[in-house]
Formats: sequence, structure tokens, C-alpha cells
Amino acid sequence: MGLTDILQDSGRREQIEDFVSRYDQGKPADGITDEEAVQRYDEVTAQLDDQEYESSAREAFERLDPQERREVSRTLQQEETDDPAELAKATRRVQKEQPDLLRDLMSNPALKGAVAGIAAQAAKRVLKR
Repeated sequence: MGLTDILQDSGRREQIEDFVSRYDQGKPADGITDEEAVQRYDEVTAQLDDQEYESSAREAFERLDPQERREVSRTLQQEETDDPAELAKATRRVQKEQPDLLRDLMSNPALKGAVAGIAAQAAKRVLKR
């Protein structure tokens, strides 16, 4: 079942709209549990091509402050950067090569904000269709 199919169910659509709304308020990781971030991430990213994933990731990283972006970069064991576009590329690569890694590192609040953000940014695109 794709995200578009999920959004046809009014109850599921409301859950995703609520998730996106909470993500848009305050800091990206606030008001979202680790479990919910992973669930929405899994639902949404399975439906994205590489370009959509990377675009959603870049937008999510733009919401994090530079220190949080550097923290994510270190956590992913990439060259330290706070550039949202570079982090988006690195995250897409990690997602393809080690799909469970992002879920395994959810104890990091900055990474949780990024994971929730990728799901929320992608869901916004689908909701606008």
C-alpha cells in the first residue's frame, strides 16, 4: 500500500496531517516520539525515488541548526558538515546502503528531528497533490 493509498483513508490522512503539523511547530524533534518518527519515516520513504528522498532530506536538514547538522554528520560518520544539501546526499546514501542505520540511531535528538523531517517534508508533497 503506497502513501497515496494511505492518504485515501481519512483516519490515516488525519494522523499524517497531525504529524506534519506537530513537526512544523517548534523544534523538529519536539512532540514526536521515536516510534512515531520511525513509523512515518518507514511509511513515506518506501514511496520516494532518490530525488524525492534527497529533496525531502535537504528541507528537513534546513530546519535543523548548524550544530545539529554537524551532530548528524558525525553520527552518520560522514565528513563533518552543516550543509543541508551534502547531508541530504549522505543520508540518501546511508538509507540505500544501510537502511536500518537511521532507525538504530534514533537516540540522537538531532537525527530524530531529521528522520521525522524527511517523513514530514515528503508527506507535505503528497498531501498537496
